[in-house]
Amino acid sequence: MINMRTIAIATFMSVSAQVSWAGIDILPVTFTCDNGVPLEVAYFNAEDGSSAAAMMVDNKLVTLRQAQSGSGIRYESDGTTGTYILRSKGWDATVSFLATGADAASEQVLLGNCVSR
Repeated sequence: MINMRTIAIATFMSVSAQVSWAGIDILPVTFTCDNGVPLEVAYFNAEDGSSAAAMMVDNKLVTLRQAQSGSGIRYESDGTTGTYILRSKGWDATVSFLATGADAASEQVLLGNCVSR
């Protein structure tokens, strides 16, 4: 099982070209989703206001960049087969997947009703 330290290091490596290590605050958060499924997320907030996140979903490490959101926060991955989306507001979160190409029927919730309290 990959721990939060591994997630943090992997995400830092993917965003390190954009920001310096000394200027990043790392916030690890563990959510508990439907049916007691844990969701570990590491948030990376830089002094310049940019932000990224990383999480384990579908047995793989997913790195995400912050995207525009009307309310709360939204992070999206870059992928050839689709996009993972992490939405969070307050102590609640949801993870969904939007496939690309012929499989792009609709966004499907993978982890719902996730809380961190």
